[in-house]
Amino acid sequence: MSGEKFEDYVKEVLKKNGYKKVKLTKCSGDYGVDILAEYKGVSYAFQCKLYAKPVGVAAIQQAFAGCEYYGCDEAVVVTNNTFTRQAVTLAMSNGVILWDGDKLKQLRKRANRRCLFHRYKKDEEIITHPYDPIIELLLSEGFASITLLEDKFSFSKEKAYSILEDLEFYELVSSEDELGIRDILFEDKEEAYELLNQ
Repeated sequence: MSGEKFEDYVKEVLKKNGYKKVKLTKCSGDYGVDILAEYKGVSYAFQCKLYAKPVGVAAIQQAFAGCEYYGCDEAVVVTNNTFTRQAVTLAMSNGVILWDGDKLKQLRKRANRRCLFHRYKKDEEIITHPYDPIIELLLSEGFASITLLEDKFSFSKEKAYSILEDLEFYELVSSEDELGIRDILFEDKEEAYELLNQ
């Protein structure tokens, strides 16, 4: 894989993990940033490093400077490899986020899993989304919680939690409050499906 293909790969992983406004910067004069993206209102500047050895401090410095140049909230260095001890130390002091090869694999797996919940078309017929009954329940109740899903669908606590975390990821529900209640953030099923298919 070339450096450019690695950037494209990271871009697709970000999009499938719910990042919005994901775009590649121009190849030359990118000021140490390869990808710009947003997630839950936070802007990110990503530098991608396809390396055969651990990434050093120069990448951290470039990402930090590039983040400032583009006016982003967070700088992230993504690699297929690992980071040197010096790079980790500098990143901690500069607030640069580090994603190593293991983190990238986790994100890819997460993206693949989330793709299973997308709405599919077969012969122009829309098949019912797996979350359809859950969305209908949340619309009728006006809130979401683990207990609600346990009671209505006989889900285990773990399954109910996983579904609500997934819905939070797609910004259909809020994070839970001290009572375990989550607000719903969509008005109808159409809006819910639009969020799920972004």
